[in-house]
Amino acid sequence: MLGVRNLCFLEGRGSVDAVDTRLVTSYAVAIAFDVLMPVGMVLWARRRLGVAWKVVGWGAAAFALSQLLTRLPLVQVAQYFMRDALKTSSVLLGVWIVVLSLTAGLFEETARLWAFRKPLKDFRRWRDAVGFGVGHGGLESALLVGGLSALGLVNVIALSALDPSTLPLKPEQVAQVVEAKATIAALDWWMPLLGAYERLGSMVVHIALSVVVLQRFIRDEVKWYWLAVGAHAFFNTLTVVVGKQATAAWGKQAGAFAGEAMVTVAALVGLWVILYFRRVDSERDTAAVPALT
Repeated sequence: MLGVRNLCFLEGRGSVDAVDTRLVTSYAVAIAFDVLMPVGMVLWARRRLGVAWKVVGWGAAAFALSQLLTRLPLVQVAQYFMRDALKTSSVLLGVWIVVLSLTAGLFEETARLWAFRKPLKDFRRWRDAVGFGVGHGGLESALLVGGLSALGLVNVIALSALDPSTLPLKPEQVAQVVEAKATIAALDWWMPLLGAYERLGSMVVHIALSVVVLQRFIRDEVKWYWLAVGAHAFFNTLTVVVGKQATAAWGKQAGAFAGEAMVTVAALVGLWVILYFRRVDSERDTAAVPALT
């Protein structure tokens, strides 16, 4: 998700790319949004809804436990051993996409379920689910996505200033550097902004899934947990598959926008879920207040 267009060539040496200031600005805006958007959401949840810090903290911890410390390391190990097969087998790649989506749903929704069952057993209101989702999606945005975006910016700047012909590397290693520079040069400067937009939609989805999982305890029906797992896996798979199909048919730009369109659909559905259960929670509060005679 990088983009460099301005190229210059130094006489007597290999090619050195000038850093595209538009790309640097785009990255800076995206990184700031990835970090500050969750902060703003937390402050809003605290001041407007009265969400406890404990709820937000466990939301963030649930993401760390379900992804950063467990699933993601396992995925990296598995992909390392399957790296050659995934490049040559479209069937295996398709199966792997489904596995990734399903495990994402299982790991994250199980973490939500455990949190509301154990440490947050006294925090089972709509506002608590919202606060939990903000903490969960906030850590993903600020630490994981923001961190990767920062690393991407460093790579762009470093590779743009690098002259492969001056490096004391083997020919195959120089070829890898040249390929990386060509990949950067072929991408669009606005891609980081598209990633920032995705974080907003993902935050809405995280909140909605937290609200759905909470229904497991409010309504005492396990189907709500499985509904959250299924919805999580379905929208993950849909986003990746639609993005890949659009890329194959119309190119990388179309693929990127098609994938984000699916994120938008998921966010709109999630927003409806959030507002619907807010109304249900409000009606339950009203019913619980005895009528004055």
